[in-house]
Amino acid sequence: MTPGARLLSVVEIIDNTLTNKINNNYNIEINLTNWLRKNRYAGSKDKKEISNIIYGIFKRYFILKYIRNKYELFGNFSLEITIIYYIFHICKKDELISYFDDGPYAIKMNQKINDFILQINNLDTSEDEYIKNSLPEWLFKKIHESYSTNYRKICESMFDEAHFDIRVKKGISRKNIINKFKDYQIKSEITPISPIGIRINKRTLVSHLKEFKNGLFEVQDEGSQLASLLCGVKEKETVIDLCSGAGGKSLAISDLVEEIKIIATDIDPNRLERIKERAIRLKVKDKIIIEKEYNSLKLKADRIICDVPCSGSGTWRRRPEEKLNLDKNKFQNLLDIQKNILNYGASLLKIGGEIVYITCSILDNENKDQINLFLKNNSNFEIVDLQDSWNNITKSQDWYSKESFCQLTPFVHKCDGFFLARLVRKN
Repeated sequence: MTPGARLLSVVEIIDNTLTNKINNNYNIEINLTNWLRKNRYAGSKDKKEISNIIYGIFKRYFILKYIRNKYELFGNFSLEITIIYYIFHICKKDELISYFDDGPYAIKMNQKINDFILQINNLDTSEDEYIKNSLPEWLFKKIHESYSTNYRKICESMFDEAHFDIRVKKGISRKNIINKFKDYQIKSEITPISPIGIRINKRTLVSHLKEFKNGLFEVQDEGSQLASLLCGVKEKETVIDLCSGAGGKSLAISDLVEEIKIIATDIDPNRLERIKERAIRLKVKDKIIIEKEYNSLKLKADRIICDVPCSGSGTWRRRPEEKLNLDKNKFQNLLDIQKNILNYGASLLKIGGEIVYITCSILDNENKDQINLFLKNNSNFEIVDLQDSWNNITKSQDWYSKESFCQLTPFVHKCDGFFLARLVRKN
């Protein structure tokens, strides 16, 4: 593809993503995948470059939109924010201008587009911090409140590219899998913290590999692996996974112990369908029971896993469009949902059992504030100190917290941001 054709492709995908919501939410992956299926002529290098630019634009969406609104516009929002991104992150003004009229599959240049490029090229970039960090002001304040000393580094880390990690099945040597990957010309190494993970040096299609089909590994970010390991599951436990979704945590936990019964449920039963096929491939289907009647659970369990709906702020490197999907009302609604799930989980727990509260968020409102509120209202629960568990699992003394819970961040741990707390019922 010519540079002009790639520019046109980027604008088309941006436009499709902004205009074709999935379940009322923006979704880059689905729209990008649909475009690639319709345009199979694009080479692997073209696909990689286009994908990187798309994600780069959405990571910086709010600052691009802010800059765009300062100038006289020519009426194509997707092209306007793409031009701004190109000027600051891809190429110089004259090179960008050369991409227009670059063959039959390129955007036609006109005077308004040319004038817009010249204006952007002379832009003064001294803006407020929340704009520089490409966040709505209210969300920037949430991060600042949660990380008063490191908030700048936290925000900067969200522009980084997310890693591509896999979880290796229990009993399978990571070294052997890494050597197998070499046969496929895939470079990889063990994950820095998780004892069951491998980090692949770039995003790679692995679902066609025989090792994947035989259930020797599963795609799972290192942060999610660590959250699964810290759940504290024990042999012969009955575990309820209240927000199992497609089953990532249930599948990982079922691999950690030999004898366990996991009841996987979700308020949206349609999300449970993928668990069955994954459980068969990973050879753990006998350990997982699918329960579609979320509100009708009657039994008492040893462990309740509440991987609750959240802002997804810990995964914004991977899914930057989630920032666009969030507003103050939705955020407050998420907080209410989290409280309700915690309380429901408490009603299903045996005396001496544990609630495991998990989010993929880095925001205190969704994490320690929720735990503190729950403990205030439920004196028969106390928090479990996770430092010993962390050290035993990771063989590392790098416990960065003075708190009893675990907060992973992309800035410190170089993985998706996850929060995990365990609460034991005393009576």
